[in-house]
This record gives sequence, structure tokens and C-alpha cells, in this order.
Amino acid sequence: MSQRQTQEERSRQTQAKIMRGTLECILEKGIRATSTVDVARQAGVSRGALMHHYPSKEALMQAALEDLLNQEVVSVKEMADGIKAGTLDFDTLIDTLHEHFKGNLYMVTLEYLTAARTDASIKEVLEPLAARFNASLEAIWEQLLISTRHSSHEKRVALNATLCMMRGMGAQSIWRDDPALYRDMLTFWKQTLIDQGFSERSAPQRRIHI
Repeated sequence: MSQRQTQEERSRQTQAKIMRGTLECILEKGIRATSTVDVARQAGVSRGALMHHYPSKEALMQAALEDLLNQEVVSVKEMADGIKAGTLDFDTLIDTLHEHFKGNLYMVTLEYLTAARTDASIKEVLEPLAARFNASLEAIWEQLLISTRHSSHEKRVALNATLCMMRGMGAQSIWRDDPALYRDMLTFWKQTLIDQGFSERSAPQRRIHI
């Protein structure tokens, strides 16, 4: 039994190394330019070991996408934990989303979004996992907003407008390095949401159970 567990653990460790190597290669080279040879070298495993777990580049790319989006869901859980601990408020959530959408994980996600436009197999993996991420984020957003005069649909629209803005800023950061502008845009958007009655900057923090 212990020998089998050891083999299973080694297998999990190898898969984790391959996933990290895949995402690192995609970040550096993009999906189309990344080969299984590149990933094996980056992960520090033999190509045979890689192909044992992921018999084709397509299977590898799909598995890496699932791993990436699962990391996204973990990030949402961390936000939820922050709400329960009373350390995450409206301002902090907006700032956290901005950091999220300008980081390496989002840059890799952009590669997959581009690929999904013409690759049905990537799109098939992307859609349900992305929906899970968005649903988790919507639950947090619903709890954090203090507004009682807005419907759930209106709150959802406000969230998705926020996410579209964050994604756009993240994409723009590829070719425009202007932190002061992005900071001012965040301030503008926070004030816009406040002016629309979705939140108040001076509102006391509340402990939320979700």
C-alpha cells in the first residue's frame, strides 16, 4: 500500500511540475509556439514522462487550462476568506481585481482566450470553468455591495462592467506601461460605482458569511 501511495505521490508531483512548466512556456512563448519538448525541458522531466501523462499537445494544453482556471477559483476563495475575516472591503476588492487582471495568470488566460476563438476543444474546456469562476465572484460581489435598491441583475451588470474594464486594462498594459493612468482609472471607476449607489467608501466593514 505504501509503495502504491509513493508512486501516486510521485505521479502527482510530476504532473504538478509539468503544469507549472506548461504555464511558464505559454507565458514566455504563447500556446502555438510551445511544444511538448519545450515543456518537458522547462519542467525538468523527460518527454517520455510528459507523454505518459499527456499523450498529445492538445491534451496537455487542455489540462493546463483546467489547472489555470482552478487557480483562478482558488483566488476567489481567498477573497471570500478575506470577507469572513473582515479584511476585504469594497475598495480592496477593486484593487485586488486590478492586480489579478494584470498578473501572469491573466496573461496566460489571454493566450487561451485567443486560441478558444478558433479551437473548439479549448473553448469546450474554457466555458464551464470560466462560468464557475464568474459565479463564485458574483456571490462575493453580491455580499460586498451595500446597495439594497439595486436588483441582483443590476449588481451583476455592475460586476461584469467592472470585469470588462479590468480585462481591458490588463490587455492594454501589454503595450502601455502607465501605472499613474491605471491608478486614476481605478479611482474614477470606484467613484462611479459609489455615485451609482452600489457602495460607500466610508461604509463600515461587515463580516459576511458566504
